[in-house]
Amino acid sequence: MEELELSFGDGEGEESPVEEVSTSSDAGWKDELNLAEFPIAALTDRVPDGQTTLVFEDRLELRDSPPIIRRLTIMGTHKHGLPTSLDDELLVGLIQLTKRRSNFTDARVPFSRYELIELLGWPQSGQSYRRIEEALHRWVGVVLMYENAWWDNTAKSWVDEQFHVLDNVTLYDRERWRKSSARSKAGKGTTSKADKPPLPLSSFKWNDVMFQSFQSGNLKQLDLELYLKLRLPTTKRMYRFLDKRFYRRMRLDFDLRTLACEHIGLSRSYAPTELKRRLKPALEELEQLGFLEVLTPEERYSYVKRGTWRIILIRGRRGGAAGADEGTDDEPCELVEALRGRGVTAKAAQELVAEHPATRILTKLEVFDWLIRNEDKRIGKNPAGYLVASIRSDYQEPNDFRSSTGAESAKQAAQATRKEAETKAAEAKARDEAVARGEADREARLKAVWEKLPTDQRDAILATVKAENPGLGRWKKMLEPLCLAALEARLRDGKVASSQPLLFPDSDES
Repeated sequence: MEELELSFGDGEGEESPVEEVSTSSDAGWKDELNLAEFPIAALTDRVPDGQTTLVFEDRLELRDSPPIIRRLTIMGTHKHGLPTSLDDELLVGLIQLTKRRSNFTDARVPFSRYELIELLGWPQSGQSYRRIEEALHRWVGVVLMYENAWWDNTAKSWVDEQFHVLDNVTLYDRERWRKSSARSKAGKGTTSKADKPPLPLSSFKWNDVMFQSFQSGNLKQLDLELYLKLRLPTTKRMYRFLDKRFYRRMRLDFDLRTLACEHIGLSRSYAPTELKRRLKPALEELEQLGFLEVLTPEERYSYVKRGTWRIILIRGRRGGAAGADEGTDDEPCELVEALRGRGVTAKAAQELVAEHPATRILTKLEVFDWLIRNEDKRIGKNPAGYLVASIRSDYQEPNDFRSSTGAESAKQAAQATRKEAETKAAEAKARDEAVARGEADREARLKAVWEKLPTDQRDAILATVKAENPGLGRWKKMLEPLCLAALEARLRDGKVASSQPLLFPDSDES
């Protein structure tokens, strides 16, 4: 029998945590928008032997020009193969390390595997260290070929690009360092602990195409805590895609096959009934966390014709932090557009709105317009530059400037909107904390039931989970939540007897 409490042994090649280089807050987790649009990895942690290519494509309808076919081809090497679901998760971690180290100003990023494991919430074990090394080798070898599918944020256009994700990876571990240190001692005599050279940092270097996309601001906010809380690879992929698409939208409507096969990564051989069955656990997980509104199957799916269905997705209370960095509230979006309309670049406008109060920006915009109307020399030959500097340095208003009633009303409205948003955020946080407490209590009671199960019932549940999720047997961390979910389903169906009749008091809707 395979136990749920999984131990991986001592850390192998363990590195010390890296001292923080950047002073930026870890709260600003990011995701690259192109990587959220199409899958760049398989949904399982095991790709069939000999398969070295994945292809995803869709049809993009444009307002003022003919539609285009967007296609992504992922090519792996024969030695390391195609990227897997855990490789995709690791890549999200590399993006966060880049933000943490240099705020996307340096393509080469020093790191320790210890730090990366902590960031991702993986166990500090030899298997995790080896898994990181495998993933990094894969990302150096994998080639992504985008055809009309890579968004160039500088050119504001879909373009063709073909590149490796990582150009270079350098890994150090303690064993190599010890051998090097021993050779040094043998040649130069014994040295004190204080004289030992520091352990070199491992590092990776982004490909130029990837790094330019970071620097152009082609990023969105990512709720990393929510992302890492998700249990299934299907849910994580769906979350990143929908988190991007919910920008400025509450409701999304997709062709079922396009969403499931081309943007989530399910097999094209599945019939619509099977696609719905495969999506159901991911949809339920996102509904339970408040990212999606709960819908009945009749509300979720609509029949079009034989073999063709539509799927409806509505943003929940935790689905509002997505989108590009200019934010999702109407006020920040309007401020970004107001700044861009006065010559400020999109990236600078997004940064100003993110970093400074709306009332300050509104005031500086009104002063700027007043200076322009009066042909004031203070704005010089670069009006947009003056506007940006006035916001960042909080220039004093000219003595002869008088704010209009309209601007004052706009400030008051902005303050009221902000207060309302803060109140709603506090209420949402309280609800989320209550949900988290409920989930923790539910998981604890499920584990108690699991411990009392006969051996044959545990083995049966484990066998079912592994059969439905091929490849996860190699990554035991994922087995526990899946086994508990299967146990919960059996309890609800009466297939497993429980001595705790109130185990699921809040599950009447099921």
